[in-house]
Amino acid sequence: MATHKLPPWLRPKPQHRAVKVGVTWYTDDEWGRVKAAASDSERFEETYAEWLAMAEESTQNMLGSGIVTERIFITASELLAWCLAHNKTNNAAARAEFVSLLQRQRHEPDA
Repeated sequence: MATHKLPPWLRPKPQHRAVKVGVTWYTDDEWGRVKAAASDSERFEETYAEWLAMAEESTQNMLGSGIVTERIFITASELLAWCLAHNKTNNAAARAEFVSLLQRQRHEPDA
């Protein structure tokens, strides 16, 4: 007995969950504190205003490429405490890991 299958254009589309990429975000004061304590402070822009312009442009570019971002505000005290507890240096890799952890905790409270 022949089975009747729907043509591809009539088949249900798979449900895709939008994946949000966590992006490190700062207030003006916290940006200065994190930069002052960073081992790679040369990677930071000269001013908070320059950093903010770069960050906003980057998130818009990501959105234009279909990448949804989520601002994860961090404080220097929390970041530095986490770095100390995990034997990490305050550098770009550690900040990215910290933001990823915060984002995961926000969406998966048991993480």
